[in-house]
Amino acid sequence: MRIVQLITHMNELGGAQVHVRDLSRQLAMDGHTVTIVSGGEEKVPKDLVLPSITYVHSKFLIRNIHPIKDFIALLDIRKKIKKLRPEIVAIHSSKAGILGRIACWSLRIPFVFTAHGWSFTEGVEKKQQRFYRKVERCIGKISSTVITVCDHDRNLALKHQVLPFAKIKTIHNGVIDTKNAGLENGNREFVNILMVARFEKPKKQQELLEALISLKDLNWHMIFAGDGSLKQKTAQFVQENNLGHKVTFLGNHSNVSELLNETDIFVLNSSWEGLPLSILEAMAHGVPIIASNVGGVKEAVRNGQNGFLIHENLQEQLSLLIEGELLRKKMGEKSREIYEGIFTFEKMYQKTLTTYYNLL
Repeated sequence: MRIVQLITHMNELGGAQVHVRDLSRQLAMDGHTVTIVSGGEEKVPKDLVLPSITYVHSKFLIRNIHPIKDFIALLDIRKKIKKLRPEIVAIHSSKAGILGRIACWSLRIPFVFTAHGWSFTEGVEKKQQRFYRKVERCIGKISSTVITVCDHDRNLALKHQVLPFAKIKTIHNGVIDTKNAGLENGNREFVNILMVARFEKPKKQQELLEALISLKDLNWHMIFAGDGSLKQKTAQFVQENNLGHKVTFLGNHSNVSELLNETDIFVLNSSWEGLPLSILEAMAHGVPIIASNVGGVKEAVRNGQNGFLIHENLQEQLSLLIEGELLRKKMGEKSREIYEGIFTFEKMYQKTLTTYYNLL
């Protein structure tokens, strides 16, 4: 097949970008011709670049809403897709999801949209929720197949009548297994806690640190991987509360698997999510999870089995896992079991490929 993967941008190692990279790599290995079309900044980070893939940049495609630029972007995307003559277009992320579906519909080219979390999900500002629901209802009329990465997002779309039952299906996110079987968690000087997330509004790194302050006499070390506009404010909070010796800021880190091999507890504290790849990667490494009960997180994190869902009790949950080595081991083994049963890359890839063929 000749396949175009269209995404709003490929400028950072986010969940949608990693999904597109890994999917494109495997499609190319299986003999398909893949082109990634993206907006944002033209330069793609080296961790997202694949030698077997052609990258095409649309300079008018931006994340923020801008009616004039968005119309120009629509025309540009349509022109690029027409020139590439794909048999199918796979579309990812909100802005590309809207413009890409219109462009493909006008060209009569089969397309599928993968929603990596809706812009009208719980936790998003109410006015924004209403706006995006209206937009998605309109675009839903010209959509034949939409993939959600978790059942929560599928049910949310059905609840708000964004799409009819027949047009929407769940294919759970899946991640490549990079666990180093030779390394075992535990028996370290400190209990290593890891959070991999950008320092932006949906994530709540400072709230996590506030919970850890009362536990500073326990034997833990907090590691943050990621960058963003709130990082400096968070670092200042660490210094003001004399936590500098117990907290490390790594910035953007290209080898999260390496970090996970040395991680005892993985935490993701968020206001909203779809189904985060970072949680699935931690589960693949046999790590217990503490995460906000938002989006599709509860489909991966079984409360009390492979970790905890946060219910105003983050401090208590952290204490239980920091002090409970046997509990960490038990929950980590359950994480690995759930990953192998549902969230492997192979399962996700085969279901996605079948969807492509069905559209053709």
